[in-house]
Amino acid sequence: MLTTLFIGLLLNDTQFFKGSVDDLFSTAKEQQKVVVVDVYTEWCGPCKLMDRNTWSNEKVLSFLTENAVSMKIDAEKGEGQNFAKKYKVAGYPCILIFNSEGELIDRRMGYLPPREFLNWANSSLE
Repeated sequence: MLTTLFIGLLLNDTQFFKGSVDDLFSTAKEQQKVVVVDVYTEWCGPCKLMDRNTWSNEKVLSFLTENAVSMKIDAEKGEGQNFAKKYKVAGYPCILIFNSEGELIDRRMGYLPPREFLNWANSSLE
């Protein structure tokens, strides 16, 4: 169990974009992919469930790799504070989907199990 959790966290850590929010949107525009942002906090229980169950799920990883540039943003640190304020994030986790031009196209708040995330994300892209 501990090994599975470690592998899931390792996979989780590598799928998310490292860099600034501006670089995130530039990369998505260059690659013509949507942007998926997970706005979280360190103390948020449902956020930790997303890490354990959703972001480490093979189908979710595949979806994100093929369709999106994704990033986790801590709403209480660094540029995450301004990002959360700009997009009026009122609870956690808050998942935001932007088109490749950086326009917000959909948002969901709260824990999303893998299947629910995929159904929502796919419908948002239609």
